[in-house]
Amino acid sequence: MKLRFSVGLILVACLLAAGLLAGCGGGENVLVVGTNADFLPFEFYDDEGNIVGFDIDLAQAIAEILGMELRVEHMDFKGLVAAVQSGRVDVAIAAMTIDEERLEKVNFSDPYYNARQAIVVREDNDDIHDKEDLLDKKVAVQIGTTGDLTVTDMGLPEEQIVRLEKVTHVFLELENGQVDAVVIDLPVAQRYINIKEGLKLISGDFEDEMYGIAVAKENEELLEKINNALEQIKADGTLDKLMEKWID
Repeated sequence: MKLRFSVGLILVACLLAAGLLAGCGGGENVLVVGTNADFLPFEFYDDEGNIVGFDIDLAQAIAEILGMELRVEHMDFKGLVAAVQSGRVDVAIAAMTIDEERLEKVNFSDPYYNARQAIVVREDNDDIHDKEDLLDKKVAVQIGTTGDLTVTDMGLPEEQIVRLEKVTHVFLELENGQVDAVVIDLPVAQRYINIKEGLKLISGDFEDEMYGIAVAKENEELLEKINNALEQIKADGTLDKLMEKWID
């Protein structure tokens, strides 16, 4: 009798816990967003430990239009697409470039930001003036990003590419003289140059690229809702205000 009672209590507790967990996110009224909070000014931790940035404000605006509560989860950038595919998160918003490789795995919203890659070097570097000058140099990138794909497609030998998980570590390698250059998204490059001394920006003449919101292939209804929300955000000036707040 005592054993049965204990087992019953355990089962009830488990069911209650499952119900509570189910109500915490991923339901109809919660938009769970995956991001990598190491990509200032798009997503990063503030001094209070909150994830903030351009993409987070954009996600909040979308959630409000959809009448949903926003929940943001930090994870490695290279795992975001898989998290969307598996349903761990509803969408990924992380300054993610729309490209053919990712489109094979997830759908993307309409573009919300036009960006390109840029080169950052130390101020005393007079050897690098364009992307072609990187071919015999050591270059740091954040693993899995467009910068990573760009230098790989350019034909840099593997031993010249330093792939790191965090943007902060990428720039630390440059500051410490462990690499000759960093290749990264232009807005991020500009922000780091503004807050760190001894660095300079080189445009590199890279092609434009568009950021989008990643959504699971089977979640066409959510994709349509997000696109409608983005259209409203662009039309009512919200996107312009976010640009002024975080980028300009």
